[in-house]
Amino acid sequence: MTSLNPPVWLRQIACVVRGSVNATLVPFKAAVRSRLRTDKRRWRKVATEVPPWDQRNKLIGQLIPANSSVVDLGCGAMTLKGWLPPGCVYQPCDVVKSAPEVILCDFNEGLYPALDRKYDYVVCSGVLEYMRAPLEFLKRISQYGSKVLLSYNPIRDGGGKLARLASGWLNHMTQPELEKLFCDAGLSSKLVLTRDLNEVTYELARIP
Repeated sequence: MTSLNPPVWLRQIACVVRGSVNATLVPFKAAVRSRLRTDKRRWRKVATEVPPWDQRNKLIGQLIPANSSVVDLGCGAMTLKGWLPPGCVYQPCDVVKSAPEVILCDFNEGLYPALDRKYDYVVCSGVLEYMRAPLEFLKRISQYGSKVLLSYNPIRDGGGKLARLASGWLNHMTQPELEKLFCDAGLSSKLVLTRDLNEVTYELARIP
């Protein structure tokens, strides 16, 4: 009787093809999951360890004067607090309540923190990329303080979205599009920091 099993070499090719297809689909599966719900499992892990992007927090901390009040939206492991100058008041907010002082928020679900004061600085370090409605986000968080320090990784000219989707990023703006978004939100913008890998940080303020 003739065997119905394909030869070994054919099975090996099939495995390679399946692996390639799965590898291609991973970013899109991640994007679909992130659009359906906030990946709280991921952010719980982020809240327990020093993130690889902590250098960004250090540089943002250096932009804030001593004795300022600071609200940190998407605070993660709260490492920004350690980079602030003396006398600063620090209020962390995050989708994960990793400490008693953290105020819960989930911007994509419309859960914005109810703050009992206005702060000198609102910090959004690596948050805007994950917003489904970035314009609404900017309009609402700019009411929390006098100035906003916000980082973003604009999509590069000719760059694809695959790596951004793999990171769970939900919007893909060029730098001119980002600056237009600030204007549409009624905010003035000043570029205050540029880092490698196309990361920019702006100081924003509401236009009177």
